[in-house]
Amino acid sequence: MKKFLPFLIALFAGIAQGYSLAPANEWLQLAALAVLFFIFAGLRTAKAGFLAGLFFGIGWFVTSLAWLYVSVHDYGYQPPVFAAFVVFIFSCYLALYPAAVGALCAWSMKRGSSAGLMLLAIAPAAWGLTEWLRGVLFSGFPWSAVSYAHVDGSLSAFAPICGADGINFLAAFISGCAALLLLERKNLKGIAVSCAGLLVVFSLAFALTDIRWSEPYKTLSVRLVQGGIAQDEKFSPMGSLTSFERYVRLMNEKPVPESGLIVLPETIFPIPLQQLKPEIWRKFTHVTNGNAALMFGGFLRGEDGYRNTAVLVEHEKIVQSYTKKHLVPFGEYVPTGFRWFIDMLQIPMGDLLKGTTDQKAFEIDGVAAAPLLCYEDLFASEIREWWQGGKAPNLLVNLSNLGWFGDTHALPQHLNISRMRAMEFARPVIRATNTGMTAYVTSRGEVAAELPAMEPGKLDVKVAAAQGEATPFVKFGALPWLGAMVLLLISAILALLFRKRHRLPLK
Repeated sequence: MKKFLPFLIALFAGIAQGYSLAPANEWLQLAALAVLFFIFAGLRTAKAGFLAGLFFGIGWFVTSLAWLYVSVHDYGYQPPVFAAFVVFIFSCYLALYPAAVGALCAWSMKRGSSAGLMLLAIAPAAWGLTEWLRGVLFSGFPWSAVSYAHVDGSLSAFAPICGADGINFLAAFISGCAALLLLERKNLKGIAVSCAGLLVVFSLAFALTDIRWSEPYKTLSVRLVQGGIAQDEKFSPMGSLTSFERYVRLMNEKPVPESGLIVLPETIFPIPLQQLKPEIWRKFTHVTNGNAALMFGGFLRGEDGYRNTAVLVEHEKIVQSYTKKHLVPFGEYVPTGFRWFIDMLQIPMGDLLKGTTDQKAFEIDGVAAAPLLCYEDLFASEIREWWQGGKAPNLLVNLSNLGWFGDTHALPQHLNISRMRAMEFARPVIRATNTGMTAYVTSRGEVAAELPAMEPGKLDVKVAAAQGEATPFVKFGALPWLGAMVLLLISAILALLFRKRHRLPLK
């Protein structure tokens, strides 16, 4: 039993990390990762390190992504065992990334690495790089990154500088310092090194906290509408009528905004917009009364296929449109060889065409609003593209439908993702979702207003659009920090390879 105890502890530490993401709990996340790193320090084979990281990752991702079960079972109509199996297999794939970190860390200890070198250099750098890889390989899935546990914490001050990828590294470094404190608790030099590392990071965070990375531009009156329509109801034969009646009612509830913007969620109609009858379209879009613009998401049919699109409507006409660029695998496009899986889950519109990278932000009363459809706000590197051509956005607008995941922690997790984007880009984010969380997030990542999840409603807010010089993260992205991590990791490994093969103490 003693032989398997480290792996069991790693599993429970991973579960704790999964729970740290929503509601965000930075200290729980740091403690969970510190436990894992402490375990790595006691292992001497790459296989043992791999297994410890794998068990940690399984606990982490099964916990944080349990909402996938709802989409497969409740809306994909699959048996409970199969739905649980899908979540487990996907979690096992994602767990390979921390498993790789564990294998490297345990290997370094076998080669004679000091605890300090492993915990303060190898583990944090490897963690940061593998988390970045998780966000880019196979179209990328950086959901549940540890950085999102820090949206209310000290490390969030680094978001405009190094983004979520940099915060992933910093969180791992702090956890490494904590693990070293525990491991070298009787070694004054080890304690001093750990405390110095913690002091540097938290001092920098404190110094960055009060920096204003943008300035107010214009105030825009916005109504955010949440339909609260269950996914099975939405795609029922009466789904279009239900959506139409509810959204028209919510858009027209008094007091109606005299000008500004009304925002509805992604894919509010289960059919392509071209199939709406003209009288339905007129009644639906006439709510603007020529004063407020209307933005919502829907499917558009072209000669070559269907697209998930956000449209901006003025005077009952579409004046601008944006096609989603980053599609969801298995939900919006079919990976090679997996057509059978899409057909089995009965996913409507499951093979869409993606948009180009040269699309323009929507112009609303002089405010440039960059639309983001669903989990596109998960990919900060792609959002940076809005700054590369033409006018920089003053506002980010996320249109989502998380109805596939029911009343689960997917909703607050996605809100925390939007909060991180607001801090990275120093721009406010407004979110209109079908079931939650519909909210207004300030340019500093604070939730200024939100609607209860799973309930229909409207949220009238005065949005402070922002302007100003691009943040360091917008200018340079994550590349400098990734380069620094690569350099740190290579330097640590080279130093290790040229050492004598015995463990070097800090003293």
